[in-house]
Amino acid sequence: MSKRAEYVYALYEGSLAEPGDHNPYAGRSLVLAKLWMRGYRRVLHVRIQTGQAMHRYLGARDWAAQPPE
Repeated sequence: MSKRAEYVYALYEGSLAEPGDHNPYAGRSLVLAKLWMRGYRRVLHVRIQTGQAMHRYLGARDWAAQPPE
């Protein structure tokens, strides 16, 4: 497997990880561990931004920001 393919796979693998999963590259390769973490953080960010709690928060914030009639 080429280095580029390894890097892409580590990033992809991180994006498929579930919350709480451990980094399989920790202690083996700093670059691969960082790429895995980038994919992991990206998927966590997406889950937080598109989750039900965020929708409720944004709806309440928008409602509170409306000027009184």
